[in-house]
Amino acid sequence: MGNADKLSCPVIVNPNPKDYDEKTRDYQGCTSIAITKNGRIFVAWYAGGFDEPHPDNYNLVHYSDDDGKTWSDMCVVIPSSKELLIHALDIQLWMDPDDVLHIFWVQNNISKAEKHNAPEDFGKQIWEGRTVFVDGYSFGDYKHAEWEIVCENPDADELVFSEPRYLFDGFLRCKPLVMKNGAYLYFNYAQVYDRYMYSISYDKGKTFETRFGGKRICDTYDETMAYQREDSTVVMLARTSLGCIAESVSEDSGLTFSDAIKTDVLNPNSRFYVEKLPSGRVLLINNDHSSQREVMTAYLSEDDGFTWKYKNCINFGDHTTYPDAQVYNGTIYLIYDHERTGAKEIILCKFTEEDIIKGNPIKEQIISKAYGKNNV
Repeated sequence: MGNADKLSCPVIVNPNPKDYDEKTRDYQGCTSIAITKNGRIFVAWYAGGFDEPHPDNYNLVHYSDDDGKTWSDMCVVIPSSKELLIHALDIQLWMDPDDVLHIFWVQNNISKAEKHNAPEDFGKQIWEGRTVFVDGYSFGDYKHAEWEIVCENPDADELVFSEPRYLFDGFLRCKPLVMKNGAYLYFNYAQVYDRYMYSISYDKGKTFETRFGGKRICDTYDETMAYQREDSTVVMLARTSLGCIAESVSEDSGLTFSDAIKTDVLNPNSRFYVEKLPSGRVLLINNDHSSQREVMTAYLSEDDGFTWKYKNCINFGDHTTYPDAQVYNGTIYLIYDHERTGAKEIILCKFTEEDIIKGNPIKEQIISKAYGKNNV
């Protein structure tokens, strides 16, 4: 029960920047990026409160018309609603094949805390099992509800967004996959099941069929993402708590998936990004470490992801997480976060496949740095 799948959190277009100023933020991270056909770069992330989850968390969106040199004020903010008892969390951007911008976000039900509501409990998170108590609210909804708004003309001077639409249960934290048969695969997962959950649309996202695939290699957050090989096999990758990425395969265009198996690709139980590039190579962005969120690395495969011939470290530092990317005119645009409650930096990189192959240094650009009271 609850409102998360029934009512949308507020969607504020062109909000007052002072209400969400980065100088007041004690937390920001979990990034996403999308680039329009004319080169407008949209970026988004999750902020507010002093950590995640928090009743003051919100999602935000900016854009750039000069290849990232300067950025607009926030064009969209989606805040959590204490009145509706809904937590708004991780945002995901996606440009579909028709050049429509999709803004997805997750909503969870929250409740007023019946305990840990004393003054000494405020300003900290208290975990009991999988439920979090923070600042008078409890967070324990792991079913999730996915919502979206779309912008039909994201290159317009004045952006117009659709009304919010509930899509399906689950947590969509990665871009959908457009398969060769034209169907869309959405990897919306929920931790309440022992199998990977996902949805298929055969009408460009108008309707969905939610399905259950192979057995999960259990983890709190699957954050599954997929690509399609030349033989049309769909390869779904997922986070695990075992120090590596898991793989599940479909040989029937997503109707069924095999049970997950471990791969030899290291991962510290953190989000990664994978995509089949126009060149035919497969791109993977991942923390190349089994236990620490560091060594943010770009991989390239020339054999459909069976092996990863090339690797180039983008950032050796700690707490570099949640990569999201898009290829535009032969350039890979990568966004990720650094120290969500410390430095609170959002970083953009631009590089090519040749840069990965040759091991060229990849320059970073900090596009947002928050300066809340907890900044270090």
